[in-house]
Amino acid sequence: MFFPNLVFADACRDAGRDLRASFEVTQGRGGIWGYMEQAASLRNDSMLGFQVDGKLSRIIVLFETQCSKTQKPSRASFEKIQNILGDARMLFNLKPGRNPAKEIMAKINGLNDSLDKLIKELET
Repeated sequence: MFFPNLVFADACRDAGRDLRASFEVTQGRGGIWGYMEQAASLRNDSMLGFQVDGKLSRIIVLFETQCSKTQKPSRASFEKIQNILGDARMLFNLKPGRNPAKEIMAKINGLNDSLDKLIKELET
């Protein structure tokens, strides 16, 4: 006997677990807020990092909620979340002092804008 809803639930739960693990990599380093707090050139704007961290968490919760309600989040949604989490991790490769603060802030602002768009998309 084949139970497609059970198979989907397992796959969705596994995908959510992968997303959460990817998020935890960033948070294990102090998150975007912690990254910004460690650099004097970014510290004044670190509340933006705090907001970005919250939005990163929110997109994962939205995905997990869709899984639990069997709304079947799309593969495209999973990939968008995965890409944004990758962008967040890549910020840690930018070193204040080596990379201009203006360049780093542009990337953080871009990430924040992308998160806002994705949250709207996931909530509809």
